[in-house]
Amino acid sequence: MPTLNKTKKETKIILKWGGISLIVIFLFLTAIRFATFIKERLAPPPPPQAYFGKLNPIPFPNQQKENIIYTLNTLSGFLPNFSDRSKVYKITADQPTLLGLPKTREKAGSVGFTSGETQIAQDVYQWTDQDSNLQRRITINIFSSDFTVSSSFLTNPSLQTLTSSREKENAIEIAKSFLKDMSLFPEDIDENKTKTSLYLVTGDTLIPTPRISNTKIVRVDFFQKDVGNLPIYYEKGIISTIDLLVGKEGRELKVVNATYFHKNISENSSTYAIKSASQAFAQLKEGKGYVASKATGIVEVTIKKVFLGYYMGEEEQEFLMPVVVFEGDNDFVAYISAVRDEWINN
Repeated sequence: MPTLNKTKKETKIILKWGGISLIVIFLFLTAIRFATFIKERLAPPPPPQAYFGKLNPIPFPNQQKENIIYTLNTLSGFLPNFSDRSKVYKITADQPTLLGLPKTREKAGSVGFTSGETQIAQDVYQWTDQDSNLQRRITINIFSSDFTVSSSFLTNPSLQTLTSSREKENAIEIAKSFLKDMSLFPEDIDENKTKTSLYLVTGDTLIPTPRISNTKIVRVDFFQKDVGNLPIYYEKGIISTIDLLVGKEGRELKVVNATYFHKNISENSSTYAIKSASQAFAQLKEGKGYVASKATGIVEVTIKKVFLGYYMGEEEQEFLMPVVVFEGDNDFVAYISAVRDEWINN
């Protein structure tokens, strides 16, 4: 039978070698982590893939160059540090089909445009709403399904003033139902980003208003979900390419004006080398950026936020490409194409 002293000695031996084992294991794991760290430092990651080769420039709309003075006043006081690369996504091209016209005719009829169609261009047709005093017209590309709605809402006396804040919320559902009835409410819409704006009509001009009591138009903008944790921005900055104006005629809310341009983003992607924030800011100060939104007459802008996003415009584009987004006061938004210049066709 073991004595108490013998048991104590054995316990000390076990604790001693157990402690030594734990130290050895700790040192071994630390050595592996240190070796991995050194390897990553000495052997940098492979270069960006650039599978699509050189890319065409982002098709920003043409605009007159303005001499704007930029100063930086971000929360940190500095420009952010970006990764050295970002993904570029292939956009799924619209495919012509023999059923394009009859399917589009059904889409137009589902939202009240029941007249016979009139061909406007090779792939573009127009229908009218014969039951509205607002002279509503819808013009649709029969292959892409991009469309616009126009009417005489700015000058027509039949447009009524809204009477309750509930109608503002109803306007969102009216806009959403309009797109759903046409089978055109995209799956990549982030409804949490949906934005409404109120307007009164003065003369033939829309004027922003904070009060529902003099509101005649509710603007509803739908925005797409982030792609790879980066937001999608549009050619008018704070305005989407899917926007609908809702007004009231005969006590009924209806879409009186709309713009719908949507492109399907595929999962086919490739990484490309991108500019640093400082390189992009230098190009912005040189006047090489696209100013998507700014107040009239502004010549000095203080940049408050700088981050990466993706650009989606109304013009045809083969790829969804990253941009460096600059935001400032008074809804100022500007973009610099983020892919390094050597990967862009001249």
